[in-house]
Amino acid sequence: FLGDTTATKGVKIFFYCLVLLIAVIGNSLLIGVIKRNKKMQTVTNYLIANMAVADILTTLVAVPRHITYTMLEPERWLFGGIFGSILCKSLSFFQDVSTAVSIFSILAIAIDRYKGIVFPLRETNIKPTKSCKIILPLIWIVPVGIHVVYFYVFHTVTRDKKVYCVIDWGPTFDAKKPVEIYFIVMVTCEIYIPLCLIIWLYCAIIVNLKRSAIRRNRGPASCRTLRRIKEDRKVVNNIAAIVIAFMVSSIPINVIGILFYFVWDWKIPCGAENFAFAAHIIFYSNPSVNPCIYFVLNDKYRHGLVRLFKTMVFIKKIENTDSKTSERETLNQKTWSSTFV
Repeated sequence: FLGDTTATKGVKIFFYCLVLLIAVIGNSLLIGVIKRNKKMQTVTNYLIANMAVADILTTLVAVPRHITYTMLEPERWLFGGIFGSILCKSLSFFQDVSTAVSIFSILAIAIDRYKGIVFPLRETNIKPTKSCKIILPLIWIVPVGIHVVYFYVFHTVTRDKKVYCVIDWGPTFDAKKPVEIYFIVMVTCEIYIPLCLIIWLYCAIIVNLKRSAIRRNRGPASCRTLRRIKEDRKVVNNIAAIVIAFMVSSIPINVIGILFYFVWDWKIPCGAENFAFAAHIIFYSNPSVNPCIYFVLNDKYRHGLVRLFKTMVFIKKIENTDSKTSERETLNQKTWSSTFV
């Protein structure tokens, strides 16, 4: 990246800023829609809101870091000393924890939809809020346990009076081998196994929906059953789009990781820099794509977004009216006081 011209760096920074802006605004609106609509406060929507929180955190931590790398050089860190070391460890930790939380949230949504569609008659006395108090902390605790080693392996080093945030397993372990093993374990546990489970669950859901359609064609069905099947199909389509978007966004960055560690010997060769940049942009654009999928494919989220905007406009009008009223009252008070004086 050191050979990039100023114009090239400007284009890359523009794309990073665009991804950052869309992801933060889109996911914030998604959370706002769920929070303001009590009918949408279900287990599935709580998990979607949890994924939106993780996506915001991922974007806010990762994208400014890559903007710094683009402006200066890879692994460059702006802070030194103890503060810089703590920041290096904690930001690296939260960046990958929040990414894992997004994946585990998708898996939890798939499990919840599998239970709701395949076993619709199985009643439970547990309220959505109570079940979420168990599920949501678990989704965060598992990634935290996987990535807690980051507080040991990430360090700040100084080279030529410049500070860098690097990963180093020494002196206890070898410099390269543990990183490669940890990369394989982490990618397998956080991407490949969850994706395989998600695909299996959605295949089972699709098969069940097709069977329901066949049974419906054979005989009359109640309006409630038809409405439930229609809603289930919408949810499945939405989550399927989210899963496909994640798979598409994660493939290039995983290919780069495999090539970097096992083919290129920890050095990006000349000519592959732009491919690495494109892989990062595609991966970090996933948090900005997710809210767009919900607002485009799900009419409940669209209507909730419209109501949210209307509420915001209404509140602004009330505030403007109150401010004008207070100004008139102040003016009247001044007029009366000047009259008596």
